[in-house]
Amino acid sequence: MNINSPLVNSQVNLASNLTAKKEAKAHSIEPQAPEKEMNAAALSAENTPVLTEEEIQKLKQETFEISKQNYKVMEETQEAFATTLSEFEKFKKEQISLNPGIDLSSLDLSQEEDGTLKLVGGSVDDKLREDLESIINENNKLKNAYEQVHEGLAQIVRFSGADRQGIEAKDLYGNIRLNELSKSFENQFHDTGFGQDYHTLEEKVNSHPMLFAMKMNEAIYPRININV
Repeated sequence: MNINSPLVNSQVNLASNLTAKKEAKAHSIEPQAPEKEMNAAALSAENTPVLTEEEIQKLKQETFEISKQNYKVMEETQEAFATTLSEFEKFKKEQISLNPGIDLSSLDLSQEEDGTLKLVGGSVDDKLREDLESIINENNKLKNAYEQVHEGLAQIVRFSGADRQGIEAKDLYGNIRLNELSKSFENQFHDTGFGQDYHTLEEKVNSHPMLFAMKMNEAIYPRININV
């Protein structure tokens, strides 16, 4: 699937307003453990006479396992995104200390499908960019975390709905820009509504995993307002 947009045009209307209502810190609602939400869909089958008790229990277990895996993906992607941001910021600070006077404030980061890190934009000449890319590609912690971000975001997109099942990580590689994505993600938190009490980027990135996933989905796959 080809994704066209500055931010890859990807991602879910994840966890829907129901998830947000359960998870939003702004409304002081305690997030439910995944297993409490997992059984909801299966429970509706109990009043369906065509299902046997064994089939009902099997459906409950399958729903539980799927939801548990989805929740794990959210947590792992959230942690990987935080690590990617931290490692990239650390890299820029180190290079500025070694090369006083260089401006890396607008330097962005993308990653190819083979894991290679690419420095995008910024006020640096070709030679310096080549040198910096050589250095940053030695940071396996950053490379691995950024790979996990791509893989995790693709999974979050897929379990958002049937119309997104074709999304794969390969559609995101080379298209995501770290600073661009983090800015769009941060902009999904408004002064009113879900997540309004999270103010800094760090707080927003480290919010509840379901809220993180929902806002990341909106950052990559913004909802279109059809009311004109």
